[in-house]
Amino acid sequence: MPEERKLVTVLFADIVGSTSLGSENEPEVIRDVMARYFERMKDVAETYGGTVEKFIGDAIMVVFGVPLLHDDDAERAVRCALGMQEALATLNQELGMTLAIRVGVNSGRAVTGGAEGLIVTGDVVNVAARLQQNAEPGEVILGSLAEELTRQAIEYVARPPVLAKGKVEPIKAFTVVRARSAVPRQERGVPSLEAPLVGRERELRLLLDTFERVREERRAHLFTVIGNAGVGKSRLVRETLDRIAAQSPVGVLRGRCLPYGKGITYWPLMELLREDAGISTEDDRLTALGKLESRVSSMFPAEAQRRAVKDWLAVLLGLEPVVESMAASGAQVDLQLSWAVRQYLQAIASADPLVVVIDDLQWAEPAVIQLLEQTALRITDHPILLLCVARPELREAYPGWGSSTENATSIGLNPLSAGETQTLIARLLEVDDLPAELRQRLIERSEGNPLFCEEFLRMLIDEMRVVRVEDRWRAAARVTDLRVPESIHALLAARLDGLPKDEKRALQAASIVGERFTGAQVGAVLPAGDVRSSLERLLLKGLVREDSTGPEPGLRFKHLLIRDVAYEAIPKDDRAEFHERFERHLGDEVGDRENEFLEILGHHAERALTLSLEMRLTGPTLERRAERALHWSLMRADRALGRGDATAMAAALSVARSAMRARPDDQSGELRIRLLEAESLRLAGRFPEALGAAREAVSMAVERADQGAAAAAILCRSRIELSMGDYNRFEEGTLEAVRLFQLTGNLSGELEAESAVLHMRLGNGEGQPAIQDLIDLAERARKADMPARAYDAFSLAAVFAAADGLSAWADQCVANATALADAHDLPFSRTLQLAMAMLAWLRNDLEQAEQILLRGIARAQETGRVWEVIMLRRHWGQVLNDLGRYDEADATFRLAFAESEESGERWSRSELLSRLALVAIARGDLDAAEESARLAMELRLPDDHSAESEALYALGRMRAAQGRGTEAEAAFRSTLVVGKRMAYSINAVMMATGIAR
Repeated sequence: MPEERKLVTVLFADIVGSTSLGSENEPEVIRDVMARYFERMKDVAETYGGTVEKFIGDAIMVVFGVPLLHDDDAERAVRCALGMQEALATLNQELGMTLAIRVGVNSGRAVTGGAEGLIVTGDVVNVAARLQQNAEPGEVILGSLAEELTRQAIEYVARPPVLAKGKVEPIKAFTVVRARSAVPRQERGVPSLEAPLVGRERELRLLLDTFERVREERRAHLFTVIGNAGVGKSRLVRETLDRIAAQSPVGVLRGRCLPYGKGITYWPLMELLREDAGISTEDDRLTALGKLESRVSSMFPAEAQRRAVKDWLAVLLGLEPVVESMAASGAQVDLQLSWAVRQYLQAIASADPLVVVIDDLQWAEPAVIQLLEQTALRITDHPILLLCVARPELREAYPGWGSSTENATSIGLNPLSAGETQTLIARLLEVDDLPAELRQRLIERSEGNPLFCEEFLRMLIDEMRVVRVEDRWRAAARVTDLRVPESIHALLAARLDGLPKDEKRALQAASIVGERFTGAQVGAVLPAGDVRSSLERLLLKGLVREDSTGPEPGLRFKHLLIRDVAYEAIPKDDRAEFHERFERHLGDEVGDRENEFLEILGHHAERALTLSLEMRLTGPTLERRAERALHWSLMRADRALGRGDATAMAAALSVARSAMRARPDDQSGELRIRLLEAESLRLAGRFPEALGAAREAVSMAVERADQGAAAAAILCRSRIELSMGDYNRFEEGTLEAVRLFQLTGNLSGELEAESAVLHMRLGNGEGQPAIQDLIDLAERARKADMPARAYDAFSLAAVFAAADGLSAWADQCVANATALADAHDLPFSRTLQLAMAMLAWLRNDLEQAEQILLRGIARAQETGRVWEVIMLRRHWGQVLNDLGRYDEADATFRLAFAESEESGERWSRSELLSRLALVAIARGDLDAAEESARLAMELRLPDDHSAESEALYALGRMRAAQGRGTEAEAAFRSTLVVGKRMAYSINAVMMATGIAR
């Protein structure tokens, strides 16, 4: 059996009292007792579909999910444990003994197959054994995942956690009380959430029309609803029955095929017969026979027919054996049982139309399949609708289903649309108060499957991430991740596990490629075998579908969750090899277009390395994978730096560090990594850490006499020093960086360093001359074919032109930057967004300014650029203040100040405090204004004229509000003195307004 990763359930059962049994009995007796015990337990385990892996002393280990997974493996294991208890009670009666067992059941992921003699390996086995060892005699203990998977079918009580050797945390455990039903019902979804039927109007109309035809023509019809688990088959049937019952008298009988058990061949027919005859599970044999005879007698006046029907139905129900006089062969028995069932159904339908619902037909035995088809074919004078519900596996097991009669219809249920899924969520939650982001993620992840949607909601409710507040469901906190519920995983894993080996392997290989793939790509991952033939069969089975969105025809997973489950089933060592194969294939395929596919190439190289490290791989293979991962991760970090994405940089550099550790003998990339780490920390606003990394990079570059690297490291260090308020070191460092860039002929670096100097000059209020210099720099970059550098310079010039009130200049710079972004597919920068917001503010369009700033903040947060978040919040708070939303403005400024303190950034603190003072004045809180204004003056940096002017202006406004006019005028006049060193007309307007007041 090939190795695979599976979600399995392991049962350990150990007998209690075997020591006393040995001391009180002869060895032969002990041998016979234990042989009978093991035989009974093995029989019970196999009845529920378990595989007995081993007998360990007196203990039995049973695995559910090997060789084939089932979506209800955990429930099977618990029912098996209860069945073992019952079987042991019977054995005790036979032996006159009082043996007991303790049972532990645990679900989890394990590797199956592989090593000879081992069916399953993994921590799931160890935990199951620990649970069993801590159980009391007669107790069944479950782990938390097994409980989660079965809580709707099994009743539990919580018990004290189990302390297990080797486990840091105690194992959460539950004691089984009872099964909620005698037979498995596979209850799913959220019991407290019930929505009307959504998106099935056409299918409902077809079902209702078919019933009308059955009623009018008085002829049987076989109608099958086929769809994947959870797509809404049962909900459609329930709505159909409700509509039919509301229109006219109708009889309804239900039966369900079981996935496992003994004596279940005719189970669905047994269920509907018991329902109609009123036979309960508590009735003894004679009582049940009496009820059957009473019901049959009321239906058939003719003695011979009545007796024959009753006798055969008693056989079907297991109330009577087949006697020799009734039939001579098994085939004849099946025919006679089929005849008796038809007679019975016809008798019921003599008065009113009858609907017979058979659920889970994919699990039906051949005898039931034949009986249903024969019923539809032979009943031509009674109105009977045979309404069958099945998963797609029915077509695979019985390809000719329904073809023996013309009175047969099959429909397939497709997933709901995104709009229908949104309607479903709203109706399930009665009042949908979920954030738009969470609602959209639910729609995307459930991909039109109502059950999946319900299971995602159930998981969020169980985890208290969605809570009910009065009559509304609300998200308790921002849901940052939406993992696949284990119930959905079990459903899909069981479907995939039943595929032929070649199809399963092809699906797994496709999962390596991604959501969309081609036959050639899958073939590159799996070089051996007829991959295209396997993919064609998967297409026919509805697990993949054709896709024409790419440059060449391909396929895509019908549901992304199928891709997730297929991927998880691949053992990690195989996964690593598959990722490496695909990275090599794609690299060869794209050639010199590697930058276009950089993220994909880097992803596969990273996965190959990470999985290899998780498997503790060593030697040449690990070094080869580390080399590839390092190559792509450094390229990804460079790209992320270019677009200012600190989050992506950090992720890429984490991979680079792992790759370096896997190649301890080659440290040639250390300088480049350290410099990129400094830049990443700078972008993230972690300035003290960034400064340390930058200084290390400078030292390493100087030691290696690498002038190019030294220039970049010095510029990075200087920018950090500027953010931390050290203007002198910044100016000294940038000039040195410019010199080194010139020496090495690096024009791009030279322009970047000059731009940083101009940024400082503008920040100190130099105005039009510095703006013009920045525009000239942008033009130099554009002529040198450096669109990204030109874009950054135009964007920065637009910000300071807007701040200076030069609307025409700012508009032209925005237009130039936008044209460059469109022509070269450059990411929209927060600097340009700030410029556009400031222009909107100048036009007094405060609402537009707010929307632009909010988009910028969201994007800056996504990319981890804390200092940009601070800057944008500073301007957003000003807009909120101008709108009169003082509480929001106060909260925004305070949050930005806290972020500034946490990051080590010092450029914004004085301005933030000055603006907090203005908000406090507007709110009438002069004490708070006094404190903020005082701190603003204390925290302003030397030579920061902008901060000084804002602090003096806030002080003047505060003194005016206090009625201290002379002091207010003095503060305003000091503001004007400082303002003469600056060129910001916005500040001038504020100052003039203050003096006028």
